[in-house]
Amino acid sequence: MATGCGSDSSSSSSSSSSSIPASPAASTGRPASSADTVAFVASTPIPKASYEHWLAIEKALGGNGNPGHAALGFLLTSQWVIGEARARGISVSEADIRQHLSHLETIGFPKAGALKRFLATSGETEGDLLARSKVELLRARISAQVVANKSAPQRGALLASFGHAFDQHWKSYTRCDSHYVMEDCSEYKGPKTSSTIEAPPAGSPASQPSTSREASKSRTSTSSLFAVSPKTGASLANGEVASRPAGQLSLSSPAFGRNQEVPTPYTCDGTGISPPLQWTNVPAKAAALVLFIIDDDTQLPHGGIRWIVGNIDPHSSGVAAGATPTGGIVGVNAEGHTGYGSICPAHAHVTRIEFILYALSRKIALSPGFPASLAENEYGPPNNLVIGESGITYAGYQRP
Repeated sequence: MATGCGSDSSSSSSSSSSSIPASPAASTGRPASSADTVAFVASTPIPKASYEHWLAIEKALGGNGNPGHAALGFLLTSQWVIGEARARGISVSEADIRQHLSHLETIGFPKAGALKRFLATSGETEGDLLARSKVELLRARISAQVVANKSAPQRGALLASFGHAFDQHWKSYTRCDSHYVMEDCSEYKGPKTSSTIEAPPAGSPASQPSTSREASKSRTSTSSLFAVSPKTGASLANGEVASRPAGQLSLSSPAFGRNQEVPTPYTCDGTGISPPLQWTNVPAKAAALVLFIIDDDTQLPHGGIRWIVGNIDPHSSGVAAGATPTGGIVGVNAEGHTGYGSICPAHAHVTRIEFILYALSRKIALSPGFPASLAENEYGPPNNLVIGESGITYAGYQRP
């Protein structure tokens, strides 16, 4: 996947109108000289004025961590996405960008005057929102291109692999002034953070899917730059938003929060039992549920499907730790065993875990020990049994 990473980020999509900033770094409208920059991505400067603008926004929104790193990390990774899209021949139109922003506003700011109040509080402008919407769309279309024609369980691991290559590739093209060096800079020599479990998928939380607090984490990691959409496991594309409006199928765990670390008892460093899960808003017409737990680690037996359970009772609302969901039939995991394969990355390695729940319009013929491919072939095309949005959540684990 590394061969897909481009190296030219000097300009943005030619299809975007000049009324939309080329990137968040250019959204302040103030040109910069080479002496007034904080960083470069290839030959593209990150102006100090842009950095200070987004730093003020980060401080106004009260983001966690180092606001300076958050602001610069957001600007750098935004430019990475623009450069990658250009190298892949991916572009977005002004109409697409404005439609995407309108959709985000509808979800995130449904009350009259809410967006205006948010802009006044944060210091953002309409140009900032348009620039970020452009980056979100480009990122979504890169994701769609990377996983085209792949099955839902394959997408997470594929995007994780691509995301790592993308991250390393663009970091090598990123040079920062000595006063602004942070992890996204090629000059950075400090310890690597567990970015996989620090940043939420793009658009989270659902209540405000496009605010700077979510968009400008200090590390816009694989899990947020290239994430699998909740929409039936598909990649974000054509302006789909990874947020979850109220009333849609939701999956979570009482043992850990979204993008938090999986507690040790549910890994090979503990008892290795399956974690407790809970779900809500199952579609009324659902005849069965299918649950996947997928480890994005591409090195088997560490990664792949850790647990697959089909034909779960749609009237159920969750499963206790170490138990099998009501009515569930358990399939074969990546290790070739029927049951839950404990999360067990290599020592000192960080991995990302996806929990995905599908609602199906009818039960499918399954028996204990069924392969994941059988379930996919049954509920996927041409049967198309998946109803609406899937439930999805993420977690991470770093083994000592």
